[in-house]
Amino acid sequence: MARQHESKVGTTLTKAVSRRQMLEGLGAFAAVSACGGATDGGPAATAGSPGAAGAASNIAGAPGAGAPGTAAGAPGTAGGAPGTAAGAPGTAGGAPGGAGAPGSAGGAPASAGAAGSGTAGAGGMTSTGSLTSPPWTDVPVQDSTNATAPTKLPCNVVTKTDAAGQGPFFIHELEKMEDIGMVRQDIRGQYNPDAEKGVDMELFVRLIDKTKSDAACGMIVPVPNIDVYIWHTDAQGYYSGFGLKGTATEQKPDTKYAGKPGMSDLQNLDRFCRGIQVTDANGVAAFLSVFPGWYNGRDLHIHIVCFKKGSMSQGRVNYTKSNEKAWIFTTQFYFDPSFSKSVHEAVEPYKRRTMLSAYGDAMKADEGNNSGRHATATKVGNKVVAQIQMVVDPT
Repeated sequence: MARQHESKVGTTLTKAVSRRQMLEGLGAFAAVSACGGATDGGPAATAGSPGAAGAASNIAGAPGAGAPGTAAGAPGTAGGAPGTAAGAPGTAGGAPGGAGAPGSAGGAPASAGAAGSGTAGAGGMTSTGSLTSPPWTDVPVQDSTNATAPTKLPCNVVTKTDAAGQGPFFIHELEKMEDIGMVRQDIRGQYNPDAEKGVDMELFVRLIDKTKSDAACGMIVPVPNIDVYIWHTDAQGYYSGFGLKGTATEQKPDTKYAGKPGMSDLQNLDRFCRGIQVTDANGVAAFLSVFPGWYNGRDLHIHIVCFKKGSMSQGRVNYTKSNEKAWIFTTQFYFDPSFSKSVHEAVEPYKRRTMLSAYGDAMKADEGNNSGRHATATKVGNKVVAQIQMVVDPT
């Protein structure tokens, strides 16, 4: 299909310096559980909760029954009040993805800056938090899935990247000085606060070490302590952070994408459906989001970028090893068309957009030179549970 990919982006505009290292030095990233519904700093993680449900017996060095929950799952200290009253506007509808999140280190109330969102954001530094990954037995490490025939690939080969690349809509952690902290597990939210919220999605991303795993996938070694950034559209097809309502850059998901908003149009502080988690001992990072919508011009997809700890914002650039030494990996992944349709044709706000002429094309997951990776997804009650494994070179 002839598509105008997101990958057509401009050149570097500015070099913004991230505040992440400064905040970490101040202890501002609190180790709190995600989905902070408790009034006393958020709920405690269950002691010894399974990591990756045993994470398959062929993982070198990983406990067969799953690693115990980390100390970061401890209850927040008293006084972990929600964000300030102004928090809702910062995240387009006040979803738990940013506003009203637990406060920063020590259980203190959230900072008054950044449109009322807490300095540390929601979700803290725990990788799986209150989410428990299903077993990985039936989740392919490498499959290069396409619409006709999956192709098995070795487990010591880096996962294929996507022709659409990073795209224009990545925002590094605290790239903007007034931004929220995006190290958070609960990233739900939507562009239109009055729209239906869509279907909740638990997404588990597992990183496998190319340099230590064997070709036959008989021994696969997870990669812990890696920052996993994901971002995708909300249920209606909007990205957060880009464009300005009422202007020429406002997003129009129903109209074929023609470059606006673009990479330089980082014009608002919405941060729904984007965030960071750190891989645990089993190489797993877990997110609570919503099943993605689509926009005219692209197949339904999710972006992922991985960094070693301590990466810095380089401004509006496509990240590579040449401009950020902590960079590891960038790609996009998809869902099987039948599964995407099963969600989009059953629930609003997805359902009304199935009447658009571009809908069928957007579900196909068959863009030229795509990554070939499809998440393994199931519907569990009224939510989607999705898993995907990526082979990376962490060196």
